[in-house]
Amino acid sequence: MKCPRCEKEFIFEFLNVQQWLKSTRLHSEQLSFILYNYGGPICDECLTDVQSSFYVSGINPRLKKFVNPNI
Repeated sequence: MKCPRCEKEFIFEFLNVQQWLKSTRLHSEQLSFILYNYGGPICDECLTDVQSSFYVSGINPRLKKFVNPNI
């Protein structure tokens, strides 16, 4: 299977996408981002990349509505 993010070939070892979703240790926002932008599972390297860079702005999307942009 080709990774929809980097287009490298990778082996999808799970029986279905639901099993993959349960196995990832991503927040629901990260999973939603992946599914919305890529439509399904991505390779382990891309998964790590998304996980490590998702909150790079320092603002958790859950808390963004509470942050004062003028500060």
